[in-house]
Amino acid sequence: MLTAVAVRNDWIDQAAQPLMMLGVAMVAAPLVMLLHDLQTLYVITDRRALILRTAWGRRTVSQTPFRAMDTAFEILDIGGGTGHLNFASGRSTRSPDTDYTGRYGFRCVRNAPRIRGILEGARAGKVRRSPAQ
Repeated sequence: MLTAVAVRNDWIDQAAQPLMMLGVAMVAAPLVMLLHDLQTLYVITDRRALILRTAWGRRTVSQTPFRAMDTAFEILDIGGGTGHLNFASGRSTRSPDTDYTGRYGFRCVRNAPRIRGILEGARAGKVRRSPAQ
Protein backbone atom coordinates (compact mmCIF):
# COMPACT_ATOMS: atom_id res chain seq x y z
CA MET A 1 0.00 0.00 0.00
CA LEU A 2 2.75 2.45 0.96
CA THR A 3 4.72 1.55 -2.18
CA ALA A 4 1.70 2.25 -4.37
CA VAL A 5 1.27 5.69 -2.76
CA ALA A 6 4.98 6.44 -3.24
CA VAL A 7 4.89 5.51 -6.93
CA ARG A 8 1.64 7.43 -7.53
CA ASN A 9 3.04 10.60 -5.90
CA ASP A 10 6.39 10.28 -7.75
CA TRP A 11 8.34 9.99 -4.51
CA ILE A 12 10.42 7.05 -5.74
CA ASP A 13 11.90 9.12 -8.58
CA GLN A 14 12.68 12.00 -6.25
CA ALA A 15 14.39 9.73 -3.70
CA ALA A 16 16.47 7.85 -6.27
CA GLN A 17 18.92 10.67 -7.04
CA PRO A 18 20.24 11.17 -3.45
CA LEU A 19 20.42 7.41 -2.98
CA MET A 20 22.39 7.03 -6.21
CA MET A 21 24.80 9.79 -5.13
CA LEU A 22 25.27 8.05 -1.77
CA GLY A 23 25.97 4.76 -3.57
CA VAL A 24 28.56 6.38 -5.85
CA ALA A 25 30.26 7.98 -2.85
CA MET A 26 30.39 4.64 -1.04
CA VAL A 27 32.07 3.01 -4.04
CA ALA A 28 34.43 5.92 -4.79
CA ALA A 29 35.64 6.62 -1.23
CA PRO A 30 37.93 3.56 -0.92
CA LEU A 31 39.43 4.30 -4.34
CA VAL A 32 40.14 7.91 -3.39
CA MET A 33 41.73 6.74 -0.13
CA LEU A 34 43.87 4.23 -2.04
CA LEU A 35 45.11 6.94 -4.42
CA HIS A 36 45.92 9.15 -1.43
CA ASP A 37 47.88 6.34 0.24
CA LEU A 38 49.78 5.55 -2.97
CA GLN A 39 51.00 9.16 -3.04
CA THR A 40 52.47 8.96 0.49
CA LEU A 41 56.03 7.95 1.35
CA TYR A 42 57.27 7.25 4.89
CA VAL A 43 61.00 7.81 5.40
CA ILE A 44 63.25 7.10 8.39
CA THR A 45 66.64 8.82 8.41
CA ASP A 46 69.41 8.88 10.99
CA ARG A 47 67.91 12.06 12.53
CA ARG A 48 64.15 12.08 11.93
CA ALA A 49 61.06 10.47 10.51
CA LEU A 50 59.52 12.08 7.44
CA ILE A 51 56.15 11.83 5.76
CA LEU A 52 56.30 12.93 2.12
CA ARG A 53 53.05 13.36 0.25
CA THR A 54 52.25 14.45 -3.30
CA ALA A 55 48.50 14.01 -3.06
CA TRP A 56 46.53 15.76 -5.79
CA GLY A 57 49.55 17.72 -7.05
CA ARG A 58 50.22 19.36 -3.67
CA ARG A 59 53.56 18.40 -2.16
CA THR A 60 53.89 18.35 1.62
CA VAL A 61 56.70 17.29 3.93
CA SER A 62 56.18 16.64 7.61
CA GLN A 63 59.18 15.86 9.79
CA THR A 64 59.58 14.68 13.37
CA PRO A 65 63.07 14.79 14.87
CA PHE A 66 63.95 11.94 17.24
CA ARG A 67 64.09 14.33 20.21
CA ALA A 68 60.42 15.26 19.61
CA MET A 69 59.24 11.64 19.65
CA ASP A 70 57.62 9.82 22.55
CA THR A 71 59.81 7.47 24.58
CA ALA A 72 57.68 4.46 23.62
CA PHE A 73 56.08 3.92 20.24
CA GLU A 74 52.51 2.66 19.97
CA ILE A 75 51.11 0.28 17.37
CA LEU A 76 47.39 0.12 16.68
CA ASP A 77 46.55 -3.03 14.73
CA ILE A 78 43.90 -2.39 12.08
CA GLY A 79 43.84 -5.92 10.67
CA GLY A 80 45.16 -7.58 7.58
CA GLY A 81 48.78 -7.30 8.71
CA THR A 82 48.67 -3.49 8.79
CA GLY A 83 48.65 -0.96 11.58
CA HIS A 84 49.26 2.60 12.66
CA LEU A 85 52.67 3.34 14.18
CA ASN A 86 52.32 6.32 16.50
CA PHE A 87 55.57 7.94 17.60
CA ALA A 88 54.61 11.47 18.73
CA SER A 89 51.82 12.91 20.86
CA GLY A 90 50.22 16.30 21.28
CA ARG A 91 49.97 17.12 17.59
CA SER A 92 47.21 19.03 15.87
CA THR A 93 44.32 16.77 14.94
CA ARG A 94 44.00 18.54 11.59
CA SER A 95 46.86 16.52 10.12
CA PRO A 96 45.85 13.42 8.14
CA ASP A 97 48.58 11.54 10.01
CA THR A 98 47.18 12.36 13.46
CA ASP A 99 44.32 10.58 15.19
CA TYR A 100 41.58 12.31 17.19
CA THR A 101 43.70 12.30 20.39
CA GLY A 102 46.74 13.98 18.81
CA ARG A 103 48.86 10.84 18.37
CA TYR A 104 50.95 11.23 15.24
CA GLY A 105 52.76 8.72 13.07
CA PHE A 106 52.78 6.45 10.07
CA ARG A 107 49.28 5.37 9.01
CA CYS A 108 48.29 2.02 7.50
CA VAL A 109 51.79 0.50 7.29
CA ARG A 110 52.38 -3.18 6.69
CA ASN A 111 54.25 -5.06 9.39
CA ALA A 112 54.19 -2.17 11.86
CA PRO A 113 56.29 -4.03 14.50
CA ARG A 114 59.15 -4.34 11.98
CA ILE A 115 58.89 -0.63 11.13
CA ARG A 116 58.89 0.19 14.86
CA GLY A 117 62.11 -1.82 15.22
CA ILE A 118 63.73 0.10 12.36
CA LEU A 119 62.67 3.43 13.86
CA GLU A 120 63.88 2.47 17.35
CA GLY A 121 67.20 1.32 15.87
CA ALA A 122 67.63 4.56 13.97
CA ARG A 123 66.84 6.59 17.08
CA ALA A 124 69.39 4.55 19.07
CA GLY A 125 72.06 5.21 16.41
CA LYS A 126 72.07 1.67 15.06
CA VAL A 127 71.42 2.64 11.45
CA ARG A 128 72.60 0.11 8.91
CA ARG A 129 74.66 1.76 6.19
CA SER A 130 74.71 0.56 2.63
CA PRO A 131 77.93 -1.27 1.54
CA ALA A 132 78.89 1.62 -0.77
CA GLN A 133 79.43 3.98 2.19
